[in-house]
Amino acid sequence: MADNRVRLYGQNGPGLTRNYAYNSSSNNNSNNNGRSREARELNNLIHRIYGGGGPQSPGRKPKAVNVSKYQKMLNNLENKNKNKNNNSNSNSNSNKNVVSWLNSNMAESKKNKIPKNKRVFLLTDLTRNGKIKHVWDRRFLNKFIESAETLPVSRRREVRKNNDPFFTSPLTRNKFSKNDIKAYPPTNATKGIIKQIMNRRVLESKVNTLMKINNRDYLARSNILDTIKRGIRKGDITTEKQLEELNTIYQVCGREMFIVGHKRNGAYYTAYVDGKFKPHHMKFMKDAPTVVSKLYDPFITRNKASGTVPLYKLPSSVVKYLSQFEKYVGSNGLMKPATRGYNIIIRVLRQVVRDGYVNYRRKQTMGEISAFKNNSKFSDLVNELSEYYNWHETVRNASS
Repeated sequence: MADNRVRLYGQNGPGLTRNYAYNSSSNNNSNNNGRSREARELNNLIHRIYGGGGPQSPGRKPKAVNVSKYQKMLNNLENKNKNKNNNSNSNSNSNKNVVSWLNSNMAESKKNKIPKNKRVFLLTDLTRNGKIKHVWDRRFLNKFIESAETLPVSRRREVRKNNDPFFTSPLTRNKFSKNDIKAYPPTNATKGIIKQIMNRRVLESKVNTLMKINNRDYLARSNILDTIKRGIRKGDITTEKQLEELNTIYQVCGREMFIVGHKRNGAYYTAYVDGKFKPHHMKFMKDAPTVVSKLYDPFITRNKASGTVPLYKLPSSVVKYLSQFEKYVGSNGLMKPATRGYNIIIRVLRQVVRDGYVNYRRKQTMGEISAFKNNSKFSDLVNELSEYYNWHETVRNASS
């Protein structure tokens, strides 16, 4: 059996004596010192692992976390920060376009010198691309308007009528009304108005190209184009389709009908804006432009427009009846222009839209229609023209 005891003195250790005898007291002290060293090392190891005091007993089980609640709070916080950043960006973008801030004395000032609730701008002073260049102090505009309204009539240079703009911007010289004064920065409703203004400007720039007016027709250019542009600015015309339809009316009915019409304030432009032209009237002008021109353009008919029932009063059934004659008198029709048959058709159709009684000319008209009876090719035409009087009665009843 191996001897594992520790020697006290001798070459093998201090535990053995010279005669290799064991010292029991020394052995006990050595064992105690070893155990204490081991205890210290174990204690140090526990401190390093547990931070002192040894392992802790397990604590109480934590409550379940409401994840959806804290997720919602986190989302709300993120949205709040996002909106705050967007507002700061939008304000910085809108302010970036402003060239001048005008205080209550119309002197250039800094932004922070004008109270937030007094900052306004004029819709009529927007730039071509819809930017706001000038912000006013509302108090100045109030004083400006008040002074203009209290001027004596003898000194008043501007005429105020209805709701037309009647003040002149001291900065841009553009006309404006009280309704053109809007709070800055613009609200969503004001932004919608600005968008409409920009759309109108784009549409106005297309008038000259969409309205096919002869350059030599100076009267038409000065009257028609300016009238339509004013209509766009007023909001009467809002789409390119309307411009195209107005061009159709001008092309087939002529300048006089477009500008003047049959009677006072009876211009076809005004009638169109007022909604008197229905879809079947527009189709009539597109499907039978020659028939319409021969019946309604005073430059071609050589007759006064007042003797004709307005086109926009024709019932759809009459329009359908008249349209079928385009195949005879159209650009590629069966009848050549200025021939006897061609002229007879036009004269008979004018009786249909004539304003007044035509019974006294009935015998003469039927005599002209009989000219086609000798040609079997036009038997259908004879039957169609012979019904003209009934259609005239339909038109007269509809227009009365």
